[in-house]
Formats: sequence, C-alpha cells, structure tokens
Amino acid sequence: MGKANLDYYSAHQLTEFWRNNNLKEANQYIYALQAIDRANSEHSENPHYMVTQGLVYEWGVIAGLYEDEQQKRKLLTQAKVYYLNAVKLRPTWPVTWATLAILKWRLGEIDQQLIDYLQQADKYGPYVQEVHQAWLEIGFYLYQSKSQYSVQVVKGLRKHLKEMLRQPNSPFAHSAIAIIKRHKAERLACRWLDSYDFDIEKQKSRLCQ
Repeated sequence: MGKANLDYYSAHQLTEFWRNNNLKEANQYIYALQAIDRANSEHSENPHYMVTQGLVYEWGVIAGLYEDEQQKRKLLTQAKVYYLNAVKLRPTWPVTWATLAILKWRLGEIDQQLIDYLQQADKYGPYVQEVHQAWLEIGFYLYQSKSQYSVQVVKGLRKHLKEMLRQPNSPFAHSAIAIIKRHKAERLACRWLDSYDFDIEKQKSRLCQ
C-alpha cells in the first residue's frame, strides 16, 4: 500500500502541474503513466487512483502525444471507464462527474447521459470551479449549436455563469470570460449580464464591445 501511494502521489502531482502549465514533455507523461499503472495494479479499488489514471490518459491525448485518431479515442474511452468506476465508489464527487461530462463532450457523445453527468456535478458541487467550467464549456457549446439538449442546460448555464462572474477580478471570472470568447458567446452573455444583482461594469467592459 505504501508503494502504491507513492506511485499515485507522483502521478497525481504531475497531473496537477499540467493543469497549470500544460503537458509539454513526453517523458513526464510516460513516468506518470507507469506510476499510476503500478498503483492501480497494487490496489485496484481506490477511486483516487482510478481518477488519476483517467486524467493521465486524457492528458496524453490533449497534449497531442498520440497522432492516430483511433488510439486517441481508445485512450479517452479507457479514461471514461476509470471515471465511471470511481463514481460508483464515490458518487458524491462533483469534480469526477464534471470530468465525465467534459470527456463525453470531447468524444462527441452528445446525449442525455452527458446532461445527467452535468446535473450530478451540479447536485454535489454547485460552487466548485471545475463544475462551473464544465457547465460553461458544454452549456455554451449546446446553446450555440442549437442542440436539442440546450433547453435542459440553459438555466444551469446561467446560474454557473453568474457565480463565475460575481467577483470580476477572480480566477473564476477570468476563466468564464475565456470560455465565453472561445465559444463566441459574447452577445448572449452580455444579454444575461443585465439581470445580475451585482456590479457588472468590469465584466461588460471585457465582453460587450
């Protein structure tokens, strides 16, 4: 167990580092993958290990370490299996539900299950940053593409956007604005800003030209 924990910690620390700095070195990825493989081999029923295994797989794809599309999809599908096994053991982990939703979106699996994952994330973590971000990424995508599922997410999308923009100089707000611009949803967000019960001048100056 001690060795498994050390391997897990090594891989987990790297995924946290990549979150802020991105994965740029293939040798780091290989090291993390080998470490978390060993941890899961030693102790296959630990949800922390499962989530980290999925994250390492995802980072390998996001960072462009694989060129073959079939291999990319295989790794993302494996990551999904690890996340699903983790939430079976820890169903109240909001970040894992949010991660599952983002992963299905990456895979192009736009279905009711995706919406269910978002709702589970909101249920257990309504004020968690990763949950906010998942709702904005997927919510704006569905809304802008006129998806049949947009009606199910618009209320939650507006709620999570409002929470992220509440403090204009916070990392939440900067992240929200980046997501809005990435989805070219400035006009939509600007309409919603006028209904907020707090000062919105800074947010408007960044979004409403």
